[in-house]
Amino acid sequence: MAKRLIAALLIFASLSLNASAQERQWSLDAGDDDAYLIFGVADSDDVGISLWCPIREGSVNIFVPETGAGVKAGQDVIMTLTAGGQTAELKGKAEDNLDAGIPSAEGNIAADHPIFAAMIKADRFRIKIGTIENVFPLYDADIEGLLALCRKS
Repeated sequence: MAKRLIAALLIFASLSLNASAQERQWSLDAGDDDAYLIFGVADSDDVGISLWCPIREGSVNIFVPETGAGVKAGQDVIMTLTAGGQTAELKGKAEDNLDAGIPSAEGNIAADHPIFAAMIKADRFRIKIGTIENVFPLYDADIEGLLALCRKS
């Protein structure tokens, strides 16, 4: 009986380690032309949200891979970001996402918008598109690093 209990605990522990290894995390990456701050699972297609920019152009694109019911591809959308009491509205566009079967959305905002200062201080932020609202943690999100790459010199 004790051997079965120990075996079960070992299996449970190994499954727990595998599950925790699959959690979404923030990662900052930059190439010659673009910089990306992605909240997702490393080395996979699992992305919750992506903030990216052409380097030194002064703006940040916000990409949400999955919107929700009622959002149609090709439709103009309002993307509302909220963090630490600060709100920003972005004009965005919904596009086909054939992998998910529902549209994605992308909008653009100035890299010096006050929402980023609020995000640096906050522990989470919200993004609302239509009737769908998602909350993303900001622990370990290198917002400052992304902005350093996105802002005009």
